[in-house]
Amino acid sequence: MSDGVNESPGSGRHHKSGIVDFFEITMAIIFSVFSGFILGLLFAPQSGLKTRSKIGENLRNTADRLKFMLAEARVAGEEFLDRSVQKISGMSSAIKGEEEEDEG
Repeated sequence: MSDGVNESPGSGRHHKSGIVDFFEITMAIIFSVFSGFILGLLFAPQSGLKTRSKIGENLRNTADRLKFMLAEARVAGEEFLDRSVQKISGMSSAIKGEEEEDEG
């Protein structure tokens, strides 16, 4: 016995949870990818000017694609909202019609 604490399985004492292990692994992967990206930029065969212009072009293309996707999502959302309002109006009319029949 080391210090009088029962460390047997099932004693309720846990060293690390799975979430903490997952977080540590994820952070290690993110750090590795980021470090590789930075080292790749530092030792790239192209000049810094060409690299920056390519990064800027890629960022602009990505921004354009995102704007297009957001516009599509907005249109789809508006169509969904219109269909939902129509369905709710139909249900409301049906419910009101049933109430009038019950009263009569």
